[in-house]
Amino acid sequence: MNKNDWMSIRTGDIVLVRDYPNLQYKEAHAAPTKTRFAVVIGNFRGGYATLPAHAIVTKGGKTEQPYYRLKENELRVPANIISDRSDIALKGVIKAHRFPLIGKEQMILKVGSLPLETKIQLIDIHEMIRNRPIHVLEMEKENPYYAKFMGFFKEVTLAEKMQFMRDDRGNHQYEFVRNEEFRVKAIQLLEKRNHLHILSVQLEGDKGTFTHTFATKKSLQEIREDWKEPKKAKEWIREDVKFYALWKNPFLQLKPDPQPHPDKYQPLEKFREKSSVLER
Repeated sequence: MNKNDWMSIRTGDIVLVRDYPNLQYKEAHAAPTKTRFAVVIGNFRGGYATLPAHAIVTKGGKTEQPYYRLKENELRVPANIISDRSDIALKGVIKAHRFPLIGKEQMILKVGSLPLETKIQLIDIHEMIRNRPIHVLEMEKENPYYAKFMGFFKEVTLAEKMQFMRDDRGNHQYEFVRNEEFRVKAIQLLEKRNHLHILSVQLEGDKGTFTHTFATKKSLQEIREDWKEPKKAKEWIREDVKFYALWKNPFLQLKPDPQPHPDKYQPLEKFREKSSVLER
């Protein structure tokens, strides 16, 4: 896999991996490594040369038999998620407790991506197995940073569900710009809903401009003060109460956001002046 392909890998992508480790190779009398498909759990950027990835296994075709029962650490690969490669048949189950680090020289090619619904199901399994001592022991043995990987996967997936840092072409860029700073370019108050202010905000940084609808319990005065300085994308997402609601329940169905008016955005300075009058 060349550098451009490697750097464009996203959380939830399915890749073909050379020499994926087999921890049970002695007990199973199998090879210690194998070329197999795997799901990337986090692409952390910032100079990382390896990425954690869950194995996709078929157990010699057993997972495709009608009698096969999924284990609590397994999730079936969705059907028909590879549309442009008729020569690849992707079947089996994702082993959600596997966290080996895969080097870029091991990744042969990307073949697809998990849909959002499947990634949310994977979060559910992650949160269950981290409370199972038998799985915790295995995960700690393979990679002691497994909890960090689970947390990153959850954060990026929730950002996708919230459509946070989504560009004009519909691509979710959050994990690429997570540590980049953004400032408020323009803001628009859409409505007040119970104790929440609903605002459409244009966030501008070196990596581009993104528009997001925030729901916040902060007063307009607090918004004027707290949002005047740049914040990293991972800090901005935590300004939206939807993030915390989804963190508690990733399956939660969000209420559609009101639509902003393209001509009613204001610089934060003018918004601060207008909102000051509204609060008097």
